[in-house]
Amino acid sequence: MKKMWILIVMAAAVITSCGQEILDSGSDVPETAPIVFNLTANHPNATKAVKTGWEAGDAIFVFFTGVEAPKHLKIIYNGSAWTCAEYNGATQTPGALGLTDGKEGTMRAVYLPFGSSATISADGTSFTFSKTYYAYYLTATLDYTVTNGKVSGTFQMEIPDDYVQFFVDDADAQDEAYQLGCDAVIPTGVASISANGTITETSDKTAADDMPGYAYSGGYLFSGKLNAQYSSTRKEEREAPVEAHAYYFAKTKTSDNTRADYFVSGKTLTEHSAIKLPANGDAKWQAVGPGVCYELLHIIDAGTSWESSTSLGKWYTCNYGCSVPEQHGTPYTFDDANSLPGVTLPTQDQFEKLNTTGYAEWVWLPVHGHSGMVVKASNAFLFLPAQDASSEDGRYWSSTLHQQSPEYAMGFFINNIGLHVGQAPNVGEQLSVRPIQN
Repeated sequence: MKKMWILIVMAAAVITSCGQEILDSGSDVPETAPIVFNLTANHPNATKAVKTGWEAGDAIFVFFTGVEAPKHLKIIYNGSAWTCAEYNGATQTPGALGLTDGKEGTMRAVYLPFGSSATISADGTSFTFSKTYYAYYLTATLDYTVTNGKVSGTFQMEIPDDYVQFFVDDADAQDEAYQLGCDAVIPTGVASISANGTITETSDKTAADDMPGYAYSGGYLFSGKLNAQYSSTRKEEREAPVEAHAYYFAKTKTSDNTRADYFVSGKTLTEHSAIKLPANGDAKWQAVGPGVCYELLHIIDAGTSWESSTSLGKWYTCNYGCSVPEQHGTPYTFDDANSLPGVTLPTQDQFEKLNTTGYAEWVWLPVHGHSGMVVKASNAFLFLPAQDASSEDGRYWSSTLHQQSPEYAMGFFINNIGLHVGQAPNVGEQLSVRPIQN
């Protein structure tokens, strides 16, 4: 596979030529001359992508207006040329498409990078694939006329607006063994192709839902569409400067639902981006005790990990009793929070250091649809969720009572304006608990 982040070089146009014989049911003699398809397909150019051109085994499904569902043509690339593989799902089925000389209309070509073995069925007058592939796709339309028994043309394949791709190295990659979720990305695929060739995309998933990972070139390829907040579909927006954002990715192992989370800051994520994330072994969680989630081991960038930031302490990655960072957990009173078995609350000093310039920085953003603050220091991070999914604030106990008013404690406050340390409510109020290790 060519190096990431380079522009795709337009693949050379290659020709497929194959005939369709219409046979009488009682004779092996063709009733009419066969229809010959001379079709070419060009891979997109000037587009950033992980997969950079045609490869042996790639298939393009071709749908014809005027040819009822599920009748279609399937052509396959053999490494040097395209060949006609199937008419209507069966190899060389006589008369499957029913095209005759002089017939005209529009052809719709659809390429699914991981769906070459898919089959087609009819949903009313529309075409549907046997499986929904939540991944990018390429498509093109082309007018056709059957002239002297031939259909010819060149498909200029394009990737739809707003698709982005992510790649993770893994020599043992297997299709859909991992899933990836990001609040900026919506898993999307082809839902159906109408009788007139219009493509309808899926709408059953939202931003932060998991994109399945497909095995490709020694790793996993994930893809989806930017949500409206990040969309750059309009031409004037694509040409304007794009603000750098922070992104939080959660990668889940399908077999046991374990997660590895990544935080990326200061990056732009625009349509047709192709981004390489750390390999599966480079970022992971490790269970450390009942009811206190996981301990953070290693994060996205090379260099100093969180444990070596001794002045900040070692923080658990989740609130007490939670299994993933975006869960808020059960709130406790001050006394109950400080009496939880095996739990140590951070001191006021540790809270304050999180908010001290030179120690850490923060950014307010959603993780799997739950608002909160990411605190980033020494190439590591932790996520502090707000009270509720759409809240703009969160409150956490420290282990420190107020010096002048012991009926109050010191607390840690987050919101979309900043991070604050100060007097918390009465010790009888209930706030979140984020444990640390001594």
